[in-house]
Parts: sequence; C-alpha cells; structure tokens
Amino acid sequence: MLDYPLAQGIKILIFSGLSFLIAVLWAPLLIKMLTILKFWKKTSRKVAVTGEVLTITKKFYEENEKAENRKYIPRAGGVLIWVTTVIFALFFWAILQIDKTNQFYQFLNFINRRETFIPLGTLYFASLIGLIDDTLSTLKNGGNYIAGGLKLSHRMILVTLMGSFIGWWFYAKLSLTSIKLPFFDYSSGDWINLDLEKIVFPFIGSIGWVIIPITILILVTIWSTSIIDGFDGLAVGVFIPVFLCFAGLSFVDSYYDIATMLMVMVGTMWAYLWFNIPPAKFFMGDTGTMGVLLTLGVVAIFINKIYVLPIAGFILYVVAASAFIQVISKKLFKKKVFLAAPLHHHLEALGWTREQVTMRFWMISMITSLLGFAIGLLIG
Repeated sequence: MLDYPLAQGIKILIFSGLSFLIAVLWAPLLIKMLTILKFWKKTSRKVAVTGEVLTITKKFYEENEKAENRKYIPRAGGVLIWVTTVIFALFFWAILQIDKTNQFYQFLNFINRRETFIPLGTLYFASLIGLIDDTLSTLKNGGNYIAGGLKLSHRMILVTLMGSFIGWWFYAKLSLTSIKLPFFDYSSGDWINLDLEKIVFPFIGSIGWVIIPITILILVTIWSTSIIDGFDGLAVGVFIPVFLCFAGLSFVDSYYDIATMLMVMVGTMWAYLWFNIPPAKFFMGDTGTMGVLLTLGVVAIFINKIYVLPIAGFILYVVAASAFIQVISKKLFKKKVFLAAPLHHHLEALGWTREQVTMRFWMISMITSLLGFAIGLLIG
C-alpha cells in the first residue's frame, strides 16, 4: 500500500513542506555566519567578458550597491538549498539503516542507487565547486576571473569532467542509451524513441556511448543559463516552476524517489526565496545555481525528458542566448545587439524596474513550465 501513488504523493508533499520549514528555521543562522565571514565581493566588476570597460551595467551595479548597503549582502545563500536537501536525504537513509527490512523506513528513504544516487551526487559536488568559486570571488583580489571567482575556462573544464563521469555512469552502470525525440512516427503511431545501442557503424560498432557527449552537452548548456542570477528573487523564482514540472513528470512515470528529491529541493528553494525577495538578505551565488541547474539536467536525461528542458526552461535559455549573441556580435562585428547583456540588464536599460523584470520572468517560467509538463505528458 505504501507504494501506491496516493501514498507517495502525500509523502512527497509532506517532505517538501518539512524541507521548507527546516530551511526557514536555519536560514537566519546561515545569514549570520556568512555576514560574520564577510562573504561578499570586495571589488566590483569593471570589465565585460570581452575585455572592454563596462558602462551601462557598471552604472547599475554601482547604484545597486549604494542602495541600503547592498554591497555588504553575503553570497553563497545557495548553501541553504543543497545542504538542507542532502542532510534531509541522509537523515531518512540513516533511519533505514536501523532496520533495512522495515517497509515504512524503506518508504521514507529516497536515496536510491538507480534513481537518486547520481542526482544527489551531482547536487553535492557541483555545489561544492560553486562554493569554491564563491569563496574566491569574495577575496580582495576577486579570484582569477574578471567577474570574480574561478576562470570561466576552469569552470567549463570542471563541468565537462562531471558530465563525462555522469554520462559514463548512465552508459556503463545504468545502461541508459535511449533518447525520446519530439517527432511523431506515423508508421508506428508513436513518438520516436531513439535507441543509440541499435545504431551500429563499421569499425566503430554500437554508438550507445554517444550518451556521454550528449550528457556533457546538456549539462554545459544548462549550466550556462546560471547567468540569470542577478536580481533579487529572479533566478530561484524561475527555477521553482521548472522543478515542479520535472517533479510532476517524474511522479507520473513512477520515479517516486526522484520526484521526492526534486520536491524537497523546491521546498528549500521556497525558503531561500523567503529571504531573497527584495530587500535580499543573501544572494544565491554559484554554489546555488551550479548545483541546482546541473541536477536539473541530470534528471532530465535520466527520466528521458531532455526535450522538455528548452520548453520549461525557455526563459533560462533565452537569457543565456542573449549573452552569447552579445559576445559574438562584439567579437566579430564590434557592435552590440543589446544595450546590455544578459537580457535582464537590457530590459533594465530600457527602463524596466528590477521588480518588473523579476515578476515577468516568473510569469513566463510558470507558463512555459506548464507547457513543458503538458508536452511531457503528451509525448510520454
């Protein structure tokens, strides 16, 4: 009876609520600790990725820092999300170790070698990398990157290495070589499900291993969308509907442990948002965005819903694309496409307030996430 969807659904909702309450209760302690450590940027960003001196965005940064001593708001608030989630998961796993034959303990535990082992590991290790990046950005020299923290190339290498290992695990340990494509096959009356193991080339053999570079590509692209983090409440308010979408799709496909993990993360993100809405008490930092986004990418691959990512996360990819287009245009044509990049700074330069940008991006994320969920149900 504990395996019935109703019981699982009730557990998931309770766990999400509990994770919210736990995170809300210890968030003030985290804020105090980060403030004592003076965990904020000591130097403001002055140049763009392409090397030229910032103009419009520099003005926004300076005005923002002067308002209510915002220069002294600590980073690494994302610790609230991943630490709460990991400890929450380990708590129920530890209870199971008391009596592994107890069905109720099994029901409560959501650390599953096949389902959540890799997503939880991704959340933990990616968040640690992000924490290192945040720590470097709070030093007086600001780290070795113009925007603070680790060099972009170093972060890219680390994400690629993580993607390589995760892709190998999918292929070698879990035998995941199937990719659902959003194309309808009229001959079979079903959506196309590409099985890489069935594609064989002379001298190469099966190309089921292609899931490895696909995993790397998915994780690198979803990680690139982390630049949406810039305004109070913006990033996490966009993340929450996307996570709800994938939690729902996981539940429908009976991936109950993954759905539980995602909803626990949603609970912690709600708690983070509680303290991040204007005026923010802390900022997410890379320790939040890197762990959250890479975990989302891993889940999308595992439940075979890669095609839902660009739909539900539409605004994430649009923001990332705006920065990419701006850099390419300035490098090749010495001309800006946007007044400022990423997109939210362009809209700010047009006269939108930060609150307007944030709320409208939330609205778009809700709509696209609902659309992604509907399409995910339709295609299956």
